[in-house]
Amino acid sequence: MADATDNIAKALGYKEEGNTHFKAGEYKKAMVAYHNIFMYVHGFSEKRDAGSSSTGLMPGSTTQAISPEQWKQVSELKVASASNLAMCHLKLGNTEKARDNCTKALAIEPANVKALFRRGKCHAALNAIDEAKDDFEAVLAADPSNREAPRELQALKSKFAARHKKEQKKFAGFFDKLHADDPPAAAPAPAAAPAAAAPAAAETGGSLQARLDAAAADGMPPLEADDDDDDIGEPLGAPQAFEPSSAGVK
Repeated sequence: MADATDNIAKALGYKEEGNTHFKAGEYKKAMVAYHNIFMYVHGFSEKRDAGSSSTGLMPGSTTQAISPEQWKQVSELKVASASNLAMCHLKLGNTEKARDNCTKALAIEPANVKALFRRGKCHAALNAIDEAKDDFEAVLAADPSNREAPRELQALKSKFAARHKKEQKKFAGFFDKLHADDPPAAAPAPAAAPAAAAPAAAETGGSLQARLDAAAADGMPPLEADDDDDDIGEPLGAPQAFEPSSAGVK
């Protein structure tokens, strides 16, 4: 069973070693030392039973329970390990790995100013400007006197302006394309031609009398008028008186 006090002491020693390498610009050596911090403080959990003095493994647990004071030290060392690894990755240009290590530190201590600021720098470098803005504002919420976060927020303004301009241009081109793809408007239908004038009576044969006169002039036998209105058959005789008969009546 690991001794929490001994492991914490060794982790503190690696922290100092890592800081020395970092100041000397030996970032890879510093990363090895910072990683060893985590190895020595991993596998511990905070003891929940305040009345118990035991620091052994709790039943059903895979971690060793330690006192609240020791747990506080372990948590601080875990945050330092992840945050300092992030700083080394930043120096080496590994921006995404730096961001991920900051997130690990913030999972333990959400208001850690160093981890928030470093992750904000990572987000800005990766052009995740909304996330960067959130992190720098969180820095100011946790530390209103911080002088670096306002400068970073000011620097983000130009990136927001550039993105806004790019979006405007993009949408303007999109709408232009929509208009270009619209089908041409249909041409108005031609006005209807005026109805042909009714043919003159002379072209359709004229009146009955005109036809008779024309036939006589050509030496043809005169045509008989066949006005249907005059052809009503033989005239009726005088009306006969009706005399009833009893024939056929039974």
